[in-house]
Amino acid sequence: MISAPNHQQPLNGNKFLAYLLLPFLLISCGAFKKSQKTEWPEDDEIVMVNPSVDKPVLDIKDAEEKNEVKLVYSTVFFKGEPYKVPVHQKSFEIAVLLPFHSDSNNSSSDIRRSDYMLEYYQGMKLAVKEAEKLGSKFNIHFYDTDNDTTKLKNILKKAELGKMDIIIGPTDYAQVKIAAYFARKREIPLFSPITSMTSAWSNNPFVFNLNPSDQMQAKEFLTYFKKHHKDEKLFIVRDGEYFDKNFGGALIAECEAQKVTITSISYDRFLKWSDYLGDSSAVIVHTSYNKTSVNFSVTSLLSMAPNVTLVGPDKWLDFSSVDYSQWEKLNITFIGKNKAQLHNDKSKEVVSQYRLLYNDDPSWYTYMGYDHLLFSCEVLNAFGAYFPLFIEGRDLAYSNTNIKLNKEGNCFQNQYITILQLRDSKLIDVTKL
Repeated sequence: MISAPNHQQPLNGNKFLAYLLLPFLLISCGAFKKSQKTEWPEDDEIVMVNPSVDKPVLDIKDAEEKNEVKLVYSTVFFKGEPYKVPVHQKSFEIAVLLPFHSDSNNSSSDIRRSDYMLEYYQGMKLAVKEAEKLGSKFNIHFYDTDNDTTKLKNILKKAELGKMDIIIGPTDYAQVKIAAYFARKREIPLFSPITSMTSAWSNNPFVFNLNPSDQMQAKEFLTYFKKHHKDEKLFIVRDGEYFDKNFGGALIAECEAQKVTITSISYDRFLKWSDYLGDSSAVIVHTSYNKTSVNFSVTSLLSMAPNVTLVGPDKWLDFSSVDYSQWEKLNITFIGKNKAQLHNDKSKEVVSQYRLLYNDDPSWYTYMGYDHLLFSCEVLNAFGAYFPLFIEGRDLAYSNTNIKLNKEGNCFQNQYITILQLRDSKLIDVTKL
């Protein structure tokens, strides 16, 4: 059961009260269209009272040996597999701390951020229908951080925040650090939905990065490279822009750590590739988001085909008026986090539901909201507070991502990325080959 105050009526014929406050007031009048200005109700939080429940310790074996706790086990099924799990409560509190910018005076960047958070929220709303099938009760509390550290600190001072079973958010790096400290002190799992902390300032097993970091993407790409291209040269074309500074920098650092030889080249539309490649086979990671820059590189590399595998961000799939038949000659390969581009069954269901509600297609933020809330509800339902003991290292499939959490550094990182290759005009997930 999920509950929270709502201006609409409960779902029909269902014990599940799907009350999610923030923009529900606007749904019936079509105010969710992306082309319209977002306006939020003044209320920026939901306060639900839940009976105080002692949180069970996470180290079951150690606790039992010290006779600190006596546990009763039951068998639960999670993702189709049976687990023996300590019996736990079936009523949960989830806090969502995001910059909804519900006030009326917002800058252009605030409005853009608010639109993204609206799309993320819409995904959460879709996840409610799936979560209601689990049989547990989920009280979801929404708080508007307004992307302001002072407001975040005031929210965290509220008594009910200490009773949460999971906190989702915030988004800004500085705010995630504040919330991470709060979560560690109170032993509440913090799911960072967008910003990926590469490490915490000290050991913090309560921080879970649901969005794969640039470092994780670089590490997983090298795993793919060693498996499929281990005898080929590796190059990176750098343009100094966003993807280059983030993923490109992470890839250079990871190559140094793993002692993988990589040659860095500054982008130039008149590069003489024969001087670099000769007759060797090579993988070229191109970091530009600029379509013109990429097209120049594709044209200049065609003479080196088929000995070249050109790799770039999956943002290239958004380019219009591209001759992908030419790109395919370069074994064009895309790195990303969005597996919905392959239209798997789970993503098709999200698309169908979203179109029915909003007459539009979901954004990547919509998918994230859907996957993150459903994942939160599923692990709590199956394992309660013990969930970190059962999911570490598991590859859990959702609509647009897999959540594969492993302890890296001082916190948990999602190690899942997609590596897609264009073959015969179709995208293929080459990590499965």
